[in-house]
Amino acid sequence: MATRQSQTSFYMRELPKEHLIGYDTPEGKRLFAKALAEGGLEAFFPLSQQFLTVYCGIGTLCMILNALKVDPTVTWRKPWRWFTQEMLDCCQPLEVVKEKGITLAEFSCLAKCNGLEAVTRFADSTSFEAFHQAVKVCTFSADQLMAVSYSRASLGQTGLGHFSPVGGYTSENGGMVLILDVARFKYPSYWVPIRMLFEALIPKDPVTNQPRGYSMLRRHHTDVFSPNPIGSLLRLNATKSTWPPLFKPFYIAAQSSHTYTSLLQTLTHLLSGIPTPVTSRSPEDPPNAPPTLQCGSAPALLANIENKLIYERHIDSFLAHLEAKSSMYAGLDGEFTRMEKTVFLLSLFGMQAFLGVLAPPVKKAVLEAAGKDLEDEWVRREVMAVRRQMESVEKCCWEEKECSCAAAAAGAVAPR
Repeated sequence: MATRQSQTSFYMRELPKEHLIGYDTPEGKRLFAKALAEGGLEAFFPLSQQFLTVYCGIGTLCMILNALKVDPTVTWRKPWRWFTQEMLDCCQPLEVVKEKGITLAEFSCLAKCNGLEAVTRFADSTSFEAFHQAVKVCTFSADQLMAVSYSRASLGQTGLGHFSPVGGYTSENGGMVLILDVARFKYPSYWVPIRMLFEALIPKDPVTNQPRGYSMLRRHHTDVFSPNPIGSLLRLNATKSTWPPLFKPFYIAAQSSHTYTSLLQTLTHLLSGIPTPVTSRSPEDPPNAPPTLQCGSAPALLANIENKLIYERHIDSFLAHLEAKSSMYAGLDGEFTRMEKTVFLLSLFGMQAFLGVLAPPVKKAVLEAAGKDLEDEWVRREVMAVRRQMESVEKCCWEEKECSCAAAAAGAVAPR
């Protein structure tokens, strides 16, 4: 006799039948064939190979990162490198993401921190026609993919906000969009009228009090995130909530310094009084270690030890490299965090929010000092990886209209 299932346990839900069409239904298959004939399924094939069932925002991003063949430069399972949700720790701590999800601005920030270019539009800053065109651009290409942040309730589904990648488009019925729902335990993939999908972007996210929207994602045009044996060694030690108070004193120093020498003295003094704002990729789990240290066997334990030793050797090599190549490093005090402080300052010296308030002679000296160090390829790679994180977190603050940075208070131009 079958046992009675708990009322708090569910196995999937039926799609609302009035407007949404199941991907695997006869009508869904007909739409698929029409989209294939029109060329609107170019996004489907790379995405379908990476289908995940995980937390919706970071699951969607992992699907897109792997579909666009971005190398995370982090070992997933030795020797393979592959994006999983545990690797996405910029902008918001992963534990917070698991509990509360992410906003569209945080999604965009995570995408940029992990090697993508992201063009993000909120529903109140775009039009249906622009969205329609963007969907077609992303579904008729395998090089640029779309993630949508939408209200489930607007589609007649249970739940609140949700993220999913867009897998296809057909002109049938005025435009139908294929949503590859990453919460496959709840709803299957489905076709939705494009006008209805756009309207589902409009309801406000209660966390930000802003409409939802979409993000168009492609590989970054620089070679900073190109495949290499170790990837960047260092990362920004800040999130959306900790970045504004961290950045504020550095911004004030930029406003008030009249010479490069006085600026550098103030900045180094500030750095001596706070935890280093740049740190190793993970203090306990180095980049080439598995994301979780579940050492249930001797071989796994030995592999983790080996990865840690490899990472430490790379750190030692980079430290020696900085000592030999970096003028900034030579001008700082201390040993233990000197490398991290050097990378932070060189990253800071390229931020527009920082450069924009410097006196012209100081700005010129800052750019010259940073430019000499950044001529070195290894130094530049580390600095650019951290700088992208800084700029992404800064923009995330602006987009959510909650940034308490000094730049915001002073009315500086918002980051582009």
